[in-house]
Amino acid sequence: MKLNSIIILCLFNFSLFAQNIVDGITKDSETKKPIPYVNIGIVKKNFGTVSDSVGKFNLNFPSTLEKDTIRLSSIGYQTKSILVKDFLLSLKMNSIVELLPDITKLREVVVTNKKLKEEIIGTRTKSKKFGNGFSNAALGCEFGSKIKIKHSPIYIKKFHANVNSNTSQRTKFRLNFYNIKDGLPNEKIVDENIIFTIGVKQGKFILDLEEYNIIVEENFYCTIELVESQKRGEEIFFSAKFLGRTTGYRWTSQAEWQKTGKVGVGFHYTIKY
Repeated sequence: MKLNSIIILCLFNFSLFAQNIVDGITKDSETKKPIPYVNIGIVKKNFGTVSDSVGKFNLNFPSTLEKDTIRLSSIGYQTKSILVKDFLLSLKMNSIVELLPDITKLREVVVTNKKLKEEIIGTRTKSKKFGNGFSNAALGCEFGSKIKIKHSPIYIKKFHANVNSNTSQRTKFRLNFYNIKDGLPNEKIVDENIIFTIGVKQGKFILDLEEYNIIVEENFYCTIELVESQKRGEEIFFSAKFLGRTTGYRWTSQAEWQKTGKVGVGFHYTIKY
């Protein structure tokens, strides 16, 4: 079963029970400027969202979850966790949710005259028989593959995928890199958001990553996340491979990670080492 088919089914089931609808805006506690693309959701539950380009968000969830915890997280900011019932009370008084900036330790730069080798790692496929993608998915839905590295460290230059079909050419996505814990994505290992659109209707898609200076020292997950709502009827599918690399996925922001080894998405990377 394609990943998008499961997403449609889950969204339909969950929407039947949604009772609380909340709106707000995420802002920097120091500058008071809006924070775009913040992941907001109830921890390990399939109810979450992503703030838009000006920090606004809308979240629906059942009232039965008011004793659960809601989490807000964004690159460059301290993660905020609060009981759902307290979050609701706070929004009634003030629709603004502030996040504290996180002081990021600068990465050590090593200068060397060694000539670096280049190669492509990951899963390469142009299969149209299997595909993973987004169709009527929730904001914050993401999936990607586990990548094992033979050399360390590696410098990731480009992200590659093969698009089977795409009617979401203006929709915004985010590319995430995670370290691994218990075989699943854990913490992000990049220090800035990688936001992009996919203008390719069908065929090769390449995203240049050199400006982000991504250096990885151990096995990692790379995922693609939906951060802007698709319009009715829009969808995008990437080529996948049967019994390919492990695919990790979650339905929305802060939901529990799951994995499958049945169909591995064809994400691959140009690297130097």
